[in-house]
Amino acid sequence: MRLPALTARPVHRFAGLVRGHPAVAAAMAVVLLAVLSLTALLTGDRSDRPRAANVSRNFRACLLVSPAGATDARLSQVSWQGMQDAARSGGVNAQRFPTPTIDAEDALPYFNGAVQHHCELIVTVGTGMKAATEAAAHANPHQEFVIIGATSARPHISAIAAPDNPGKEEAGKELAEKVSAFIADRR
Repeated sequence: MRLPALTARPVHRFAGLVRGHPAVAAAMAVVLLAVLSLTALLTGDRSDRPRAANVSRNFRACLLVSPAGATDARLSQVSWQGMQDAARSGGVNAQRFPTPTIDAEDALPYFNGAVQHHCELIVTVGTGMKAATEAAAHANPHQEFVIIGATSARPHISAIAAPDNPGKEEAGKELAEKVSAFIADRR
């Protein structure tokens, strides 16, 4: 097949250039590949798909949740909401671990698990978790704890006062804000 007269000459010239100067042809191929790659990167997929991010160096706050049916369930929900709010602001990983018991001795392995997960702040909720939190603070003297809705005189245990009725929307929101601010101050 014969090419039209206008395009035959440039095509033949390019073919002759490639045969006569392989280094120039290789350089042109590299430039073309670079231009195509750059174009693909700059005009790539702009969808709303989530992108992976390295969160391994974020401040890690962990909530140890009381057993199912505990009287502090609503307090735990509101506290978890505050932790999630802190995580949304960036730089914080919020995690939640179940604790099937509030007995100080039996709960200690669950606290130690949170320590092994590199939780920089371990959050507990309610007066039922006070003895377990104090035992964990004694066993892990370099770990920071916060207990919501109870107080402790033990070192490394901070306290956040709970509202009288965390079920009320405004009281729950206020507590969630306190938890979020507390975590933000620690990171």
